[in-house]
Amino acid sequence: MKVADAGIAWTALYVASKIAYALEGRLGVTGGPVVQPESYLSYGPGEVASAQWANAASGVVVMAILLAGRLRLGRAKARWVHVSVVTGHWLCGLMAAAGAVGMVGGALFTDRGGAVFGLYCGVWAALIALSTRDLRRPPERTAAATTTGPADQNA
Repeated sequence: MKVADAGIAWTALYVASKIAYALEGRLGVTGGPVVQPESYLSYGPGEVASAQWANAASGVVVMAILLAGRLRLGRAKARWVHVSVVTGHWLCGLMAAAGAVGMVGGALFTDRGGAVFGLYCGVWAALIALSTRDLRRPPERTAAATTTGPADQNA
């Protein structure tokens, strides 16, 4: 299993959490800080669910970026596509790392909680960083490709 696959699965947990919160019309995230009741006052009818659906969609975007890094387009792969995928990986990794620092720091220095989600974000950032590292590696060669050599070299 590639690290990117683990990152996609890890992100799917976030997406599932956000979908569950959207369906229930609740603010917050699993393992995150306790949301105070007055936080709901700034939202209109249905806006809490909409916000959670948007968060779920952002998780799907992260999954798509990680999946894009798994695709091997061979020599036809344009440089700008590769640069875009690497940039997307870096942005997602920085987002997860900021979440880890903010949540763990907030849990340590205040009484709001959220350490569990902060640790989740730390693992998420590490998985994204490792999958970004894998983007620089050449595609794996199969045993068949190494024993038979290039196809139709004499044709």
